[in-house]
Amino acid sequence: MTQQTQSLRGRKYSGDLYARKYGSSDVFEKMGNVTEFTTKSETEKDELKSTGRDDFGQAIEVEVVPQPTEISLKFNTFDKHALARVLMGEAVDIGGVPEVINETAVKASKTGWIKLNHNDIDPENFKLKNKSKQDIEKAKYELNPRLGMVRLLDSTGINDGDNLHYEGKTKGRKGFAIDANTLQSIPLELYLDGKDRISGNDGVLEVAHVVLSADGDINWFEDGWWESGLTGTIVKDEGKPAMRFTEFVD
Repeated sequence: MTQQTQSLRGRKYSGDLYARKYGSSDVFEKMGNVTEFTTKSETEKDELKSTGRDDFGQAIEVEVVPQPTEISLKFNTFDKHALARVLMGEAVDIGGVPEVINETAVKASKTGWIKLNHNDIDPENFKLKNKSKQDIEKAKYELNPRLGMVRLLDSTGINDGDNLHYEGKTKGRKGFAIDANTLQSIPLELYLDGKDRISGNDGVLEVAHVVLSADGDINWFEDGWWESGLTGTIVKDEGKPAMRFTEFVD
């Protein structure tokens, strides 16, 4: 096999994608299992056409204007940061320390579930009291500790609109919370740590500045609901290439 034939072999690529907030000195986080990393480049042409008798319609001058490079990413693994990107918010760690719930008033209703001001409630430390602040027997109400809701099973002596009172503790379970749609965009700095599976050569794709937003739907009851996508535009920073690909050949 000649050297020329060897250089014509195909390519099969894989890699790990790392990102951090653009302009920050944050650590880089691995973005999960990337199933699509697509860049799309287009150009626009501004043509000056001849109106001459014999060359009518022929181009006299052509100016080619490159358009910003678009980028599309898709992932099929889940973590709190991935979900935050999908919801266009930021993940905040919560819990770890139980909270004492001091006596809190809530309006009574004899139908449906009453929303309390707390969730993640410890049922063993929960007390519900009537308007006279006397304990209501646990058999006379149902508690949803996850949502922080209570439903009266026996409303004897209780009227709609009465002040009920509750107290207790939260479980203080660890987790995270995301307020959706708090971000207009997601500016990132990206590095793709890649490898050509055919040649074995290492390759690095650098994207110094990209502005992304969530792209796609979430069906919370479908298998694979966490699969997510991002689309956006690569921004050219002064003194830096929009993208740089480097391959290292052993």
